[in-house]
Amino acid sequence: MTYTSSNGASASNKSLFIQSQISALALEAGLVRHPLISATDQVLILREIDLSGTATIGEVMDALDGHADPVGAILSLIKAGIISAELQAGILDENALLTRAGHPSPDDPDPAAPSGALVPRKPQGPLDAGQGAIAWPEQHDGQSPGTIEHHAVVALSSDHGDDPVPEGLALLPVSPLRPRIHVGSGEARRSFASLDDLQRAGVYILLSDTSAYVGVGSIVGRRVASGAQPIEDVDTIITITDENDGLDDADAAALERLLHMRVSAAKEVRLVNGTPGGAVVTPERYDQLNVMAGLACEALARDGHLFVNMSRRLALAGPRAERGQLGPIRPFDHPPEGEVFELSFGHNLIALAAKRDEDDWLLLAGSDIRLDTVASANASASYLRAAWLSSGVLEFSDTGEHYVLTRDIAFRSGSGAMHFVLGSKGQGRGGWQPIDGAFDPDAGDQGSLAA
Repeated sequence: MTYTSSNGASASNKSLFIQSQISALALEAGLVRHPLISATDQVLILREIDLSGTATIGEVMDALDGHADPVGAILSLIKAGIISAELQAGILDENALLTRAGHPSPDDPDPAAPSGALVPRKPQGPLDAGQGAIAWPEQHDGQSPGTIEHHAVVALSSDHGDDPVPEGLALLPVSPLRPRIHVGSGEARRSFASLDDLQRAGVYILLSDTSAYVGVGSIVGRRVASGAQPIEDVDTIITITDENDGLDDADAAALERLLHMRVSAAKEVRLVNGTPGGAVVTPERYDQLNVMAGLACEALARDGHLFVNMSRRLALAGPRAERGQLGPIRPFDHPPEGEVFELSFGHNLIALAAKRDEDDWLLLAGSDIRLDTVASANASASYLRAAWLSSGVLEFSDTGEHYVLTRDIAFRSGSGAMHFVLGSKGQGRGGWQPIDGAFDPDAGDQGSLAA
């Protein structure tokens, strides 16, 4: 194809135009061999682009001051697959944005594209123009959509494009989990089994006027359709899965406990099931699941199903801990109620707890907590570490070798508190010891960690 472009020079009464025919290109030793571009021209163009990661055609033309056909030189590099052009409104002009061509994806190369560059493909279904959709040009004269002649890749503007990140900038990762929520009536529960995107792990909520049940299923649609109904007169069923099927069974179990905590804290309905055990989860994965839970709760509040009696901010953020876990705020130097015990473990690590009753132990703020749990520990020992680290109830020590508790936390037994502190079913160095003598509560009993 013939490109007509100005050389930037002018005679006294008229502009001088030349026509340049783009011929076949040869790439040798990293240099494009073409009459319109010298080695110096190529380096100048790439240097201009590399200054910020992008450059307009106008800026490159200025850098090629004196060149007979700067646009022809640019098009030569585009044809060679070294750079690509992003057109505004599909027009090649001085505002077109140039970038170095990205490396091709091994999953979807277009064999007609030069040097493996990718040609955008027109989607099969409609795109919502309000979601940063790409305006795909119609196909003409056998050309692939999204290209200009010479098979040069043209990336049309999009709010969610994969543009190269200029030097000095960073693209921050976000949580990969996004909730997908289905809501139906109690009478329609068997219909949940027929949905393809519910043939995966997820959480479900059964609602009546006064009660709720939060459960989990490896195939949540089947679980809802065929499982027992633990409450009567279910009028609403809610399922929550990941949009991209990113939850495994452990993720779903952790998400179940997160949502149970949030429904319990809202106090809008009576939960008929107790606190789930959760799952072993890393702090990083817990944070991702917590973000997913927040988005799901905000959507349920917006649609009027749950969390309607609280602010939208609280629906998103959720409570800091499960109901009954946090002890009352107490000055650090103020003695707690009950008999105080000490647990020594590790390298000079100490935890303190107050026994207020046989089934009421308070693990005291300032206690040291072992970082990791062993494989034989209850799942709650890992889950609560991640949950409380996320909410600030736990923080790293100055050395980073253990956690420190920032609030008093209630447990139903001394062994449950010890299990959490040690991350195992061991006894430390002799178990809990009263300040003025030996004491070993619940010897051999590894009680529940749930507060």
